[in-house]
Amino acid sequence: MLLEDIVKEFEECPFLQHLGLEILQFEEGDVKIKLAMKDYLLNTNNTLHGGVYASVLDFIQSMHLRSVTKTRCVTTNLTVHYTAPVTGGEIFAEAEIISKGYKTAFVEGTIKDETGKLLSKGTGTFKLIRPDQ
Repeated sequence: MLLEDIVKEFEECPFLQHLGLEILQFEEGDVKIKLAMKDYLLNTNNTLHGGVYASVLDFIQSMHLRSVTKTRCVTTNLTVHYTAPVTGGEIFAEAEIISKGYKTAFVEGTIKDETGKLLSKGTGTFKLIRPDQ
C-alpha cells in the first residue's frame, strides 16, 4: 500500500473522526497525531477518559507500524500506563517499533501534553496481515 492510501483510510475512519484525532505528520517511520480536548471525551472527574488514552495509543501505534510495513495490522494486545491526568488543551502522540518480525510487531507509544509532559505510555502487540495470508 502507498502511504497516501494508508493516510486516507485513517482519515476516513469514523471512530478516528468521532474522537477528533488529527494527523500532523505521516511519513515512513515518523507519524504524529494530536487530539484537541472535547467535553464528551471527559470522565466524571472532568479529565480525559482512560479509554480515550487507550484508543489514541492504539491508533498511533498501528499508524506508525503501517507507515513502515505498508500492510494492515490488528492489535492482539494493548497495555496502557496512565501517568498524569489532563483536563484541557491538546495532546500529542508518537510511537516507535521495538521489534518486528514477519507476522508480529511490538510497538511503544507515548502521549504528551502541550508542554511535553508525559501523560500516558503504552505498548502494543500487532499481527501483521500480509497480502499472502
